[in-house]
Amino acid sequence: MKTYFIRIDFDNDGAITRKDFEGMGARFAETGKLSGDNAKALCDKVCGIWDQYLANMGGGAPLTQDAFVAGLKKVKDDANLKTTLGGPMPIYFAAVDANNDGMIQAEEFAEFFKILGLDPALAIESFKAIDTNNDGLLSVEEFSEAGAEFFTSEDESKPTKLFWGPLV
Repeated sequence: MKTYFIRIDFDNDGAITRKDFEGMGARFAETGKLSGDNAKALCDKVCGIWDQYLANMGGGAPLTQDAFVAGLKKVKDDANLKTTLGGPMPIYFAAVDANNDGMIQAEEFAEFFKILGLDPALAIESFKAIDTNNDGLLSVEEFSEAGAEFFTSEDESKPTKLFWGPLV
């Protein structure tokens, strides 16, 4: 949970706000060579993660790391945990799938790591762990399952723990 927090706190101010998602959306748009309506649509989708899943966690206020972790722990006790935590994954998938072919290639996943401020070379091991059918592509199902498992599994040796890069 702390790893995810650090990855999405784009302005590194110690709190997550809609501004962080706007920054993330802008970076996705820039690297995806999008412009105009396509860039705006992508930014709107990424900001939707804040609007739909996180804004209510802090009552619309900036989420500190402690508040974020406490909010996710509360969600973790819900019966529909995987659904709740997996909800944003198709949105991230659409953002990472820069060529919009419905699959994520290793190069696109490396660009995702770069957007998150990570060394793109770290994406190789993560990509292989998520690519459960070993076809060299990530489907939305593989991506979403790995993203949800990142939050739900307590086994730090599981390959999906690399989804957001090395654990912090």
